[in-house]
Amino acid sequence: MLTSDYLDTLDSNILKLYYQFEDSVITDISRRLGKMSFDSSAWQVQRLSESGMLYEDILKKLEILTGKSETELRKIFKDAGVKTMKFDDGLYAKAGLTTTPLNLSPAMSDVLTQGLAKTMGTLKNLTQSTALNSQQAFLDAVDQAYFEVSTGSMSYTQSITDAVTRISDNGLQVINFAGHNDQVDVAVHRSVLTGVSQTAGELQISRMNEIGVDLVQTSAHIGARPSHQLWQGKIFSRSGTSKKYPPFVESTGYGTGPGLCGWNCRHSFFGFFEGLSQNAYDEATLNSYEKNTVIYQGKEISAYEATQQQRSIERSIRFWKRRESSLDAAGLIYTPEGTQALNKVSYYQKVMRGFVKETGLDRQRIREQL
Repeated sequence: MLTSDYLDTLDSNILKLYYQFEDSVITDISRRLGKMSFDSSAWQVQRLSESGMLYEDILKKLEILTGKSETELRKIFKDAGVKTMKFDDGLYAKAGLTTTPLNLSPAMSDVLTQGLAKTMGTLKNLTQSTALNSQQAFLDAVDQAYFEVSTGSMSYTQSITDAVTRISDNGLQVINFAGHNDQVDVAVHRSVLTGVSQTAGELQISRMNEIGVDLVQTSAHIGARPSHQLWQGKIFSRSGTSKKYPPFVESTGYGTGPGLCGWNCRHSFFGFFEGLSQNAYDEATLNSYEKNTVIYQGKEISAYEATQQQRSIERSIRFWKRRESSLDAAGLIYTPEGTQALNKVSYYQKVMRGFVKETGLDRQRIREQL
């Protein structure tokens, strides 16, 4: 079993790689925008030259990113697999059951390998169009700026400033989830967390099939999304034949995106033995998790709402940091827009300090970084 705290932070290092990649690409685009000259005889040549070099530079960045992210992802999956089986096999040993070590079980090794390969493939798919998309974003920004300056509708400085802020505000987006665009870091976090969670779950199912375990109990944690509070911490029957416990898959949605071990889910499960295992979560504990609240700005809000509020503040910090670094790269940090970005970063960092002090939640600085 993997704990919610473990799942919440397991991708910190790989997220840092993608934050750095995104910031590097956006500042590169901004720097090139800041160098553009709209002299009618030269700007088309410069436009094509800069876009070509941008494309090549991004491909080089992607090659480095892919190598580093695959190395980190292998470590994440290996650690998660070992941690999962160490916990579960400890339970089975207490029940008098003998298990095959993870590295000696072909079926379980295949599960781990396939889960890793699937998640690696997903990450590659997320980034494979980044070079072309970024090149097109640069060309669109240059073309619009040229039109604005050449028609006299906007000054050169203001036009370039607007172009840089648009690039910065949009970030690097990927079409990945339910047909809509996501920021690349959001898509990466969901892909890694879901991939690890699903693979750990399949390892557990493989082990349970191997030794004949039917009953399972789901984990529980404070701040679970409302739909998951319905089944967290409860006992289920995998076969669905128990008269005492409800069916596992139908009740939890295991194997589906919105269900147990699905999109961004931080729940897990473990074997339960009637008459031998102790219920890890009594009703009083589950009720306390569900009713757990914090006070923020004089209002009582649920723990889940508090975590969503924290994510919102983190996104605001990253948003203004990205705009600040983009304007700086374009040589526009001393414009009113640059001053605003600097002030907004300080403001939202102050908001975050007040938030964690008032609510008692832990500050996760990796989510505030670029």
